[in-house]
Order: sequence, then C-alpha cells, then structure tokens
Amino acid sequence: MNRTRPRPARGLLLLAALAVLAPIAAFLILDAVFPFPENRLSPAPSTVVFDRNGRPLRFYLAPDHAWRFPVTLAETAPVLTTTLMASEDRYFRLHPGINPLALARAALGNLLAGRVTSGGSTITMQVARLIEPKPRTLWAKIVEMFRAAQIETRHTKDEILAAYLNLAPFGGNIVGVGAAAYFYFGKPPDRLSLGEAALLTALPRAPSRFDPARDPGAATRARDMVLDQLAGRGAIGPKDAAEAKAVPVPAHLVDPPFLAPHICDLARARRPGQARLRTTLDPFAQKAAEEILKGRMERLRALGIGSAATVILDRKTRDVLAMVGSPYFFDAARSGQINGAVIRRSPGSALKPFLYAKAMDAGLIVPESPLLDIPTAFAGYSPKNYDGLFRGRVTAEKALITSLNVPAVRLLDAVGQQDFHALLVRGGLTTLDKPASHYGLSLILGGGEVTLLSLAGLYATLADGGEHVAPRLFPDSPTTGIRLFSPEACALVTEILAQVERPDLPGGFERVLGVPAVAWKTGTSYGHRDAWAFGFSAEHVIGVWVGNMDATPVKGISGTVHAGPILFELFRAVETAGSRLPDPGPLNIAEVEVCAESHCLPGPFCDRRITVKTIPGKTRLAPCPIHKQIHVDVKTGLRLAGGCLERHDSRPEIVTEYPAELCAWWRSAGIAFASPPPPHPDCAEVAGGEPPRIVSPSASAPYTLRRDVPASFQRLSLSANVAAPATKVYWYQDGLLVAHGPAADRLFVDLSPGRHRLVAMDDLGRMDAVTYFVE
Repeated sequence: MNRTRPRPARGLLLLAALAVLAPIAAFLILDAVFPFPENRLSPAPSTVVFDRNGRPLRFYLAPDHAWRFPVTLAETAPVLTTTLMASEDRYFRLHPGINPLALARAALGNLLAGRVTSGGSTITMQVARLIEPKPRTLWAKIVEMFRAAQIETRHTKDEILAAYLNLAPFGGNIVGVGAAAYFYFGKPPDRLSLGEAALLTALPRAPSRFDPARDPGAATRARDMVLDQLAGRGAIGPKDAAEAKAVPVPAHLVDPPFLAPHICDLARARRPGQARLRTTLDPFAQKAAEEILKGRMERLRALGIGSAATVILDRKTRDVLAMVGSPYFFDAARSGQINGAVIRRSPGSALKPFLYAKAMDAGLIVPESPLLDIPTAFAGYSPKNYDGLFRGRVTAEKALITSLNVPAVRLLDAVGQQDFHALLVRGGLTTLDKPASHYGLSLILGGGEVTLLSLAGLYATLADGGEHVAPRLFPDSPTTGIRLFSPEACALVTEILAQVERPDLPGGFERVLGVPAVAWKTGTSYGHRDAWAFGFSAEHVIGVWVGNMDATPVKGISGTVHAGPILFELFRAVETAGSRLPDPGPLNIAEVEVCAESHCLPGPFCDRRITVKTIPGKTRLAPCPIHKQIHVDVKTGLRLAGGCLERHDSRPEIVTEYPAELCAWWRSAGIAFASPPPPHPDCAEVAGGEPPRIVSPSASAPYTLRRDVPASFQRLSLSANVAAPATKVYWYQDGLLVAHGPAADRLFVDLSPGRHRLVAMDDLGRMDAVTYFVE
C-alpha cells in the first residue's frame, strides 16, 4: 500500500520557505533599488595640525562648518565604549541591527505614557538616523530599520560602533567624540575618565538640554543617571559611580588652539583634505622665533620696516623647526596673514655663495684666485658694487666676504648663466621659473625672485656637504636628495662665510665662549625693498627676511644692519650652549704652490710663491701669465724683439704684464703700475703682450636706429681694454678709420643701419675685431 505525504504538510513547508525567503528577497530588491549611502558614514573631517610631539597647533572647521575629528576604537578609551553599550544598547554585539524586544518595550512604554518616551533604537539604528535625519514617525522608524540592516550586512560591529562615536552630536557644531573630548575636557578621547565617558554618553540624547556650559545642573543629572544605570546593571561598582559623580561637569568649552598659524596654513595647503597633519615644528624653537621677531618690530617699524619672517631648519634632517611668516598674524594694516616665508622676493646678493661653490666645482677658481673688480660692461649691462667703488684685483675669498657685485657678475659669465640657473632650480628655487636668458647676468645680484623657505633649504644643502634635500614640513617627507656641490666646495665656501664680520661680535666669535659659530651671508634687494640674512652652524640653518609685505621700499634697508642682528639673536636662542661649524668629514683638498702675484702655477720667472687650497681632479690652474722674460737694449732699456735683437746689444729682463682690462682701469683711474718698457723705435714689431679686447660694441647686443631721435644723439660708444705698454687705440669700421685717441679716452661712432665690421688696433700693431648689426 503506497503512502503519500499529505498535501497540507507540503503546503506548510512551502509557506515556511516563503516566509523565510520572501523577506530576504524583498531586502535584496530594496537594497538594490535604494543603495546604502556609504559615503555618509565618513563625512569630511576637520583638519588638525600637530607639532612634532603630537601637540595640536590649530583646528580647521570641516566643510560643513562642524568640528569633527574622526577616531578609531583604538584611539578611544575602553570605558567610553563600555559605558555607551551598557547604557544605550546592551545587546549590540548580539542583534542583527534591530532589537525586536527593545522595540516592543519602547512601544508599550510610549503607549502607557501617552507620548514618545523611548524609541527602542539600537546603536546601528541611531547610526542610520544620523546619516539620514528624519522626523520621528513610524515610516522614519521603518526606514531606520532597513538602513540598519544594510549597515549590518556591510560592516563589522566595531566599525558600526566607531561610526556612531564619530557621527554623534554633542552640542552646537561639535560632532563625534574626538571633538567632544577636546572641547569639553581638553584631552584626546583615549584619556577619558568614567565620569567624562558617562557625560559623553548622555549628551547625544539631548545636546542642547544637557549642555554643561549652559545648564550644568541638567548635565550633571544626565551624567549621574547614566552612572546609576551602569551601576544598576553591574557594569560598574557603586564606589566607582560615587567617585565619578563627585567630579563637577566642565563649566565652559575649551578654546581651540591657535599656534604657529603660518606653518599650519602652509601644511594644510600642501596636503589638502588630510585630516591629521603632523608637522616637524619644534614648539621651543617656534616660541623663541615668535618672541624675537616681536621684540624687534618696534625698532624696525620706526625705520619704516613693517614686517619680518624667519625659518629655522634642522641642518641634518632639513626639518622645519620654526616658521614665523609675520610677527603679528592679525595685523591687517601690515598684511600679517601673508606668510613672508613663502612669498616671492628678490634675494639680492644671497645667491653668491652658490655661484662660488659652482665655480670651484667647475675648476675655475679656488679661494685665493684673483678676480677683477673693475668697471665692466656686458652688452649694455654694467654692474656696480654696493658702495660704488672698485678695488681692481681681489681674491675670490675677499670678493665673497665683502659681497662685491662686479666680480660675481664676471664669475657668472664664466660659469655660464644656463648652468647656474639650472643648478638653482634643481636646488629648490623653483620660483625662478623663466628661462635663464630672462634673468641674464643680473640673476646673481637678485634679478630673480625666491622664497625665504626655499633659499634656506639651499643654504642647508651648502651646510650639509652639497646634497640637496628639500625642507621637510612633515616627518614622513622623503629624505633622499640630489648632489649639487662637492663636499670640498661646500667646505671651502663655509670657511669663507665664517669669516664675515658679525654684528653681534665685530671682533670675531672665536674668542668668545658659548657663542654659536655661524657661517652667514646677507642680501639686499633691488630698490631697497628686502633685506635677508642666512646662516648655518652644525645644528641649525636659519633664514631671516625683513621688509614690507606690500614691497614698499625703505631707504637704507640692509641685510647686514637689519636682518643680521635678528639672525644671531635666533642662533643664541636655539643654541644656548653654543655650537660649532659643520664637520665636513674627510675631504679631498690639497695645498699647491702658486705664484704669489698671479696665484697661478709658478713659471721660471716667479720670484715669490705661496700655497693655496685646491680640489684635486677639479681645480684647473693655468701657468702664470704675467711674469715674462723680454730683451731690452743695454743702453736705453727699451724693448727689443725680432730683427732688433741682431742690431742692438741686449740683455734679458723679467717684466710683469697685467691683464689688458686691468691696465685700462688702472690707467683711467690714474693708478700707477709697473709696465714693461716701451719698444725701441728701431723695432718694427714687439713680441708678446695681449692684444686689445673690444668691450663695446657687442656682437650679441641688438642696436636699433630710431627715426624719431636726431642722428647726433644716436652714437655708439667705442671701448676696448688695452694692455701696457700700448697707450693709443685706432678704430676702423668697414675699412675706414672712424676714431682714434688715448686708450683711456671715450670715443664714439655714428650709428648706421646694416652689418658692420669694427677693428680696434693699438699703437703696437695688436688688434681685435667684432661684427655688429644695426636695425
């Protein structure tokens, strides 16, 4: 006999399956149609900037103007999560986001009370309500439950708990426990006490009503009710509850910090959107820098100098330890909110040390190399020294110590504008963003614009042996760099800069104990708008700028006089026990014997010799060009050469022949100098000697004949450097003699359109030529 299952039983099974699967299917369909707004779980945070020790410097409001500092559970005191779950949702770890028993209990309580006294919401449902606020209606409660289910399928319990802690309202625009812990208690949430955790558990229930600053009594009662609830449920002991109740609630909110505003603004601009910005700032150095700048401003403003800025770097790590963009951030009259450490300004002579280091690496000079400080023209550009004087011949060391302009421009011409400009850009001076030709030779005198921060970074490169690492605003910034200079060139330049006379110790720092040893350089910009001072020791690199934010010029402003004293006051503040100059370590430097007069390799006719420091493998020393042997007539002492030697009794004589342009300047300045004897009148030629060197006109300079200016006012200056013993120069243009006269005279030729060949010949028959074009 066949037995079949009764049909009603199969129907019941089918109904049971439908009862289980239908809600699941409905949820899946609704989940697809109404996707969960995941982005609302993590609204844009406030930004917090910290110093190197983790101390907050400044808070920035979130885009919705809320104070919101997201934290993880690991960054929250366990007592807060314990208190929250014990008070708000005891079964949080067990239910699937909805607690039917809690809902039923809440519904019964509301019915008996005749009004809504409880919502029965789980923590997950509260998260759903926080991301989609709605009026408290039955439909809103249904939506909350649906969203809670969505949340539970996507996130772990710890993630949900963290979301609640970061989304809960705590009064006004304070959102989340990260902000609440600071503004109510002045501490991070991982240091909350039991009583503080209880208050923060109660506050989100009615943030305005339980605000301790507005109604401390209501806040105290709300906190104590949570503590009693916890004690009643066995989450805490009665003694712990009593001790927590004995502590008064906070009477007022903690003010947000406002420290080092310029570096905070810069950090936020460099890493936009990042919630936590830990900087390299050292609070001690920052405070000292701020106080020193403020202390100097009364005297500076009496002189018309309205502002100042400074940066202090760690020499080894390149960390920015301090940055003061202006003495008074809220001084609107002097644009105090502008960060003087990152604005573009002309550096004056502050770039010179890098040119000298570059020239040493190129083998062109050593510290004792002679440079010419004489009037010089480069296609119409004629640099002048700060004092308007010329010194003839100076060593490279002396030229850098006294910051002479003319030798620096001549050295840049020898090094090459393009190479030097490229080096500066690779060294972080990215504001020199135009081609090298735009700046020309004036670049070395401040013809471009740089920032205080970037230039301090390049001085740190010099201080640390030539490897460039950009100044670090954040501890996680890269520390790898590129080599710009050799350690030897850096060491030699450092020795020179350490000799610059200091405003705090005019007699030299070496004789004073406990004083920081500093190598330093100043700069004063074109138009008397900016004054700079940069210095470095073994520990720190410091840069100082003074001037006006609106670039108003100040007559007499000087890097040495106005920025230098601030520089050394800063060094004394951050290096209270004194310091030494950087230790360069083992160096490839050798001492070489050279001619005492030319500082070149001595020839057989150099009677005096000295030793100079060189960089083996780089330094290129030429043979001495100025000591020579000639033959002179025994009777007259006049110079003989060629066929004259056969017709006259002669004797050898050692003479000194200086560069032609130096002789020309000496002659024009009336400075006496030893020159070789003139040629014997019987001689048709004189061997040796430098030919003239045409200075003007230049083959590379454009010349334009203007139709609106009388021709008599459009004349071209003729200039050539003529070496002794020649005294006269003759000028031939296109084969015709157009001017002649003593070598020191100013001669001119009329401009005429076209291409012209110009020849300069001295009275010894030596010549030079140039081709120039007139449009």
